[in-house]
Amino acid sequence: MIELLRNHLVRAWGKKMRLFIMIGLIVVALGVALFLSDRTSASLKIAVVGNPTIQLEENSLEITSLEKQPAKSELALGAYDAVVDFSQGVPQITTFKNNDFKKQLAALLAGKSGGAVQSAAQMNKAQRILGYVLMFLLMAGVTNTFLFSEDKEKHLMERMICSGLSQEKLFLSYFIFLFTLLFIPTFMIFTIFNQVFHVDLGMSLGNYACLLALLCLVGVSFALCNASFFKDGDQANMIGSMLLVITSLVSGSFFSLADDTGWWKTVTNYLPQKQFLQLTEEISKGQSYQENSMKIVFLVVLSSVFLLIAIKKNQKQYLQ
Repeated sequence: MIELLRNHLVRAWGKKMRLFIMIGLIVVALGVALFLSDRTSASLKIAVVGNPTIQLEENSLEITSLEKQPAKSELALGAYDAVVDFSQGVPQITTFKNNDFKKQLAALLAGKSGGAVQSAAQMNKAQRILGYVLMFLLMAGVTNTFLFSEDKEKHLMERMICSGLSQEKLFLSYFIFLFTLLFIPTFMIFTIFNQVFHVDLGMSLGNYACLLALLCLVGVSFALCNASFFKDGDQANMIGSMLLVITSLVSGSFFSLADDTGWWKTVTNYLPQKQFLQLTEEISKGQSYQENSMKIVFLVVLSSVFLLIAIKKNQKQYLQ
């Protein structure tokens, strides 16, 4: 096993530019998340269209009067947290925030207490940080399977199996190497930000270590499963990255989405990114891992299924 891991490391170092790009993207994602957290923590930006019949007096709200509805892109990019249109008499609320925030804002418009609007609207700092890092880290897992794909393309895997090496041991070496390649640099980046630059990350490094380890487990398992379905590594990277971008966005990785009812909510709720973000939110609020054991079990079982599919698929297609 040690020799396999050493061989993986030597080969990966030959393509070290991939590793530097991965580290750079994670640093940028963390920096953007910290910047947005600091910038959005003071107040919520509410655009008001028409002549309001209700005076909004709330310290946590920054009111901007507009003559017409702003473009939806401004809401998506965070220029406004919500638009309240009074042109029809009854205030109409448009927002990309979740339903809880929309209800709280409606209560405020009705003259009730709106003290919870601020907390309902904002992702907490830890959730925002891991939400931004999440997609880049998962995509890094997909792009770093180049050793696995190369071994298939050049028929090195068959030679290693024929030499007496078990497929399970070979897959374990890929998994350990990819997990280490993702987890150690990422956690070191978080540690440097927190300990060297004294940046408040929203929760302890211990919690970040546990959550990042869980995220890397899911990312590596998916990456190996995805790569096992393609003979060409570039095609595997393209398809896998596309799936991760789409599922991360609809999971609310970058901003809170409305909690729709029906089949759409059911589908998105079982995406691993959604479960991970919900877990992050609860842990950052002070809940224990035991209280969120079902989310952890879901992610671990899903990772095991990904790995099992990868092993069986690879065995059937390439090693017979």
